[in-house]
Amino acid sequence: MVSSSVFGIWGRPVSTKFCLTFLRWGVLCGVVFASSLLFASAPPIITLRPSLQSPQMLGTSITWTATVQNPLPGHSYDYQFSAAVQGSSQIVRDFDLPNSFTWVPYTVEGTYVVSVVVRDITQQPYQTFPRISVQYVLLPWVTSPGGSYVNSTSHPLVALFSGPPCTIGHWLRVRFRQNGSQVSSTTNAVPCSASSANFLVAGMLPSTQYLMHWEEFANNYDNNGTDLSFTTGRLPADFPPTQKMTLNMPPSPHDAAFPVVLFHLLSGFGTPFTFWPAATDLYGNVIWYYPGQVLLTRMEPGGNFFTLTNDNLTEYDLAGNVTLRTNVASLNEQLATNGYPTMDSFNTHETRRLPNGDILVLGSRDMVSVKYQGGSPGHPVDIIGDMILVLDHNMQLVWAWDSFAHQDLSRGATLGDLCYHNSGGCPPFDSVFPTANDWLHTNSAQLTDDGNIVLSERSQDWVLKVNYNNGLGDGSVIWKMGPFGDFEILNPPKNPCGDPEVFPWFTHQHDAAFQIQSNALKVMTVFDDGNLRHKQCNGGNSRGMVLYVSESAHSVYIATLADLGQYSFALGSAQLLVSPPNNIYASFGNGLLTLEGQGNASQATEVDMNGNIVYQVQASDWSYRIYRQQDLYTPTLP
Repeated sequence: MVSSSVFGIWGRPVSTKFCLTFLRWGVLCGVVFASSLLFASAPPIITLRPSLQSPQMLGTSITWTATVQNPLPGHSYDYQFSAAVQGSSQIVRDFDLPNSFTWVPYTVEGTYVVSVVVRDITQQPYQTFPRISVQYVLLPWVTSPGGSYVNSTSHPLVALFSGPPCTIGHWLRVRFRQNGSQVSSTTNAVPCSASSANFLVAGMLPSTQYLMHWEEFANNYDNNGTDLSFTTGRLPADFPPTQKMTLNMPPSPHDAAFPVVLFHLLSGFGTPFTFWPAATDLYGNVIWYYPGQVLLTRMEPGGNFFTLTNDNLTEYDLAGNVTLRTNVASLNEQLATNGYPTMDSFNTHETRRLPNGDILVLGSRDMVSVKYQGGSPGHPVDIIGDMILVLDHNMQLVWAWDSFAHQDLSRGATLGDLCYHNSGGCPPFDSVFPTANDWLHTNSAQLTDDGNIVLSERSQDWVLKVNYNNGLGDGSVIWKMGPFGDFEILNPPKNPCGDPEVFPWFTHQHDAAFQIQSNALKVMTVFDDGNLRHKQCNGGNSRGMVLYVSESAHSVYIATLADLGQYSFALGSAQLLVSPPNNIYASFGNGLLTLEGQGNASQATEVDMNGNIVYQVQASDWSYRIYRQQDLYTPTLP
């Protein structure tokens, strides 16, 4: 057993023997005494202990609890948890409450070091106690060459598959198929090592038998393990009974390249949130879900996914276990330390894992104006703006951007959009004001190949490119695309209605992103909600757009302008579907529909490059985004 450092109130080491004698615990523990103050009574003591004694098998759920013994009367504390293995440390939850964290490590065996840092946050400056660390051993399910094992998890549709150590330089993945079917799927691949390889296998129908085996592969090398059987469980009894999918237009053979449809389901305005994020096959059969009500923003490569609330950013694995969490308060401390304004909340529309492991997330803040957007000294207005935050893998701030510092406050929302307290899609704002100007309403952000960031600003009807320069940029706006922006459309559609400068463009759009960036003409997809066009033309449907963009010439060529058959007032997503040899289609999430006789709905609609609808599946409520994927481990959107 290895003990953590232990300090007395004079900062002198106290023996491990004393620690264990004093505590008389039957599990590993860490202890620390407050080192900066002398107390007339016993000083605070920090302890950290797991719910299960070490060792345990991979995939075991272990709750770590930190306790402040002898707390000072009236004092408050917060807690930061981290875990390290093989020299790599990861903060799993930044400073926050409660004093416990549930940890479900499943990827690699070994001796872990789990730590907690506790702070007394009663008053500034906060007092930080020395880190408490505890060693914990996780054992593999497979140790022999060529072996494999499959376990159930807490999620009825997700299995934990363990594969063997394999040859360095090779890769390992799991292939699985329904018993009796020749159609198979694979998990993500991981590099081979001297340790076991472990996977959460997901994308399976309920109450169905599957066969799965490991595959080791490399150039001119392919080796397979023995098939193991796994039978999925039933959908839970509390699975939302009204959560139904309808196939409106059947798939074609090329759709087999993207057989997963991922719905980011939402509740309707003013109604309880009773829908769960879910993935279906092409026919609308559920093959995965998150067991609860969350706003899913992005699926990551490898299968983890991000969710956002106003206060918390959380990453989950496919079984629904929390892997990372941070919060507005922790990030505001870092923003203030680095000279940035602080957030009111997260902007709950976007999170992305960047290629280098950093995390991009949006923030929101408001400002009272007596000059801009209708404000005057006698009648001030509240204006909501946005922030970009880039965090390292430990969720610590490395770069930030503030819209108020880089955009023209005199240019209000094109439709005078307003936010109301506790309304859907709007962040918190100053309680003194009954409404706030929804100035930007940024709903997506993408790191481009040249190291900058593209933003979709719904209320401005613009897509912006921001100078990020891989963390060295000054945040200036490089260009603006959209009505009255910096780009010209080379082939505007004929017979426009409303303003001819508006009709060809997207308005109040969602999910603008470059799909292909390998040549001078880059390919962008956009979901055109079309609110401004809809108002000017007294109607009209939302459109799916595929654009060829020349940044150097500031020109846009419309490759596809698809009428999606319905008008989505808000929400939406867009992506390109490219499969061998030369099949190119686009898929759009028509997210906020109210259909006659059906109520709220959303549609995943695939079109060919001529804009013809070739596939459609419909959900029985709204969906922030809808993505087609080749599996749950490979997001289609760049």
